[in-house]
Amino acid sequence: MLWLMAALWLSSAGAHGEANADLRGVTLCVDEQAVQVELEDLPASRAASARAQLVASLGQRLTTALEQDRVRYQRRPSCAGQVGQTQVQASVRYLDPRSYIGYGQQTYSYTVSLKVNGAAATSTDQKRGFSSGWSELYSETGTRRPFEAVVTEWGEEQARDLTAVWRRDNPTLIQHLILPGLLRSLLLATAFAVILSSSGVLIVLSRRTRFKSAV
Repeated sequence: MLWLMAALWLSSAGAHGEANADLRGVTLCVDEQAVQVELEDLPASRAASARAQLVASLGQRLTTALEQDRVRYQRRPSCAGQVGQTQVQASVRYLDPRSYIGYGQQTYSYTVSLKVNGAAATSTDQKRGFSSGWSELYSETGTRRPFEAVVTEWGEEQARDLTAVWRRDNPTLIQHLILPGLLRSLLLATAFAVILSSSGVLIVLSRRTRFKSAV
């Protein structure tokens, strides 16, 4: 039964970047509780160092991604319940080979998720926002890399997914002009009208000039 449970962990691995994400007009909010780490069945000494490292690295990767991709966000003492509340959660369980038959000494199951609380939609009961997650089994024995590094990398991957969605939903004015849409259509129509109007004025002035010359 325990082996089956571990196998189910493996089969559930995947999925990041929710297809229905919507961050239009959302300012992300980051506070001291933005990163939550839960560790289970790890030796006390490893758990203490892993928690401190993951909280620091996941938080740093998140803010670096937001700043590099110019995502609008704010730091507040508390973002609880706020629109744009951004939370990274990591959960790691040590799979003790005495209980999880078939797994080595350094095997872990882990989950990393990222969620942004969005504003309530106006036409439906759904809420705009963002959520993503990744889970899998990981063996340090085979890769010789600590699980902290792998969890951090997946946290950064999801942070980049988040910034990509935010940039998609909050384009700059230049992007508005380039991308097809109502604003672009209105500007093109206005420009066309101005050109026609200018052409008409030039034609009238040209005719008047030729008429005066003839006289």
